[in-house]
Amino acid sequence: MSLKYIEEYREASLARELVKRIQAVSHKKFRLMEVCGTHTMSIFRHGIRSVLPERITLLSGPGCPVCVTAQKDIDAFVALARVKNVIVTTFGDLMKVPGSGSTLALEKASGADVRMVYSISDAVAIARENKSKQVVFCAVGFETTIPTIAAGILMAIREKTDNFSIYSANKLTPPALTALMETDGVQIDGFILPGHVSVITGTHAYRDTFEKYNMPSVIAGFEPVDILNAILMLIRQNETGTPALENAYPRAVSDSGNVKAKQIMNQVFDICDASWRGIGHIPSSGMRLKKSYEKFNASIKFSMDMPEVTEPKGCACGQILMGLKTPEKCVLYKKKCTPMTPVGPCMVSSEGVCAAFYRYS
Repeated sequence: MSLKYIEEYREASLARELVKRIQAVSHKKFRLMEVCGTHTMSIFRHGIRSVLPERITLLSGPGCPVCVTAQKDIDAFVALARVKNVIVTTFGDLMKVPGSGSTLALEKASGADVRMVYSISDAVAIARENKSKQVVFCAVGFETTIPTIAAGILMAIREKTDNFSIYSANKLTPPALTALMETDGVQIDGFILPGHVSVITGTHAYRDTFEKYNMPSVIAGFEPVDILNAILMLIRQNETGTPALENAYPRAVSDSGNVKAKQIMNQVFDICDASWRGIGHIPSSGMRLKKSYEKFNASIKFSMDMPEVTEPKGCACGQILMGLKTPEKCVLYKKKCTPMTPVGPCMVSSEGVCAAFYRYS
């Protein structure tokens, strides 16, 4: 499609035509997973599930950064909020994510200095304005936000803001796809790959995973026409038996991605193993500060060596994030676990699949 303006990607007539094409070419049952939490919300908000043939199932994957933040990392954020003369800065979605015994919101209500920010530059500014205190930023995100976090560290260095540090719980997307493909019971016939992440990584980031597993994969934008077009492309790949790695978001994504952003990210961070909530240990899926930037590492500065934590009894967030269950199959959903009383992170985040099911289903 040669569309030029964002309004065209919301055009109802184009969406209806794509739905007709999907209905015409799909004959078998397929399970397609959108990896990005923003895709999940867009799919629900625009009612895309309701217009697809019943034989097409959409699953929500581990693409919500808040949802996959390990419980031990949430416990570390809570512990940092309890340290005297520490200001904890965080994105809003993290405030209500439950740790083992508390949340950042509860700590704030109890008197801790926990502040919501919109970017890491806001956190650096708070540090600049509060020299007598230590300011910690809860660094949670995928490749979309990691370069900005790296830039925040470089900003703090330029400004000689030494009372600033981050606790890194950042994650990388391609290793999660590998973990999905190697998990028993996971049945996926195609990936709707994340648009925002791919703007940074480029299409080449998925090449190794695709070549190893030969899984139909399409990078998609976030408007209804974007998503429906990606679904159509995945169905065609499956129906014809010709899996491919395709870019359906060329107006924003290139093969090489944002080279400058990746340079900044790799200047400040090293790849490391990481623990994903509900999923477990995934090799080479995290990012930690390089040794030369360790003075900005809150985990080291405050000795935050937190133990692994058992998931709350009955919580199915891990299985939901891997496409093994849908939210309504969780015994806690809409009972013990609601947006007001969340048990798992998928009910908290604005990109969480349980929150989306609760709001739109």
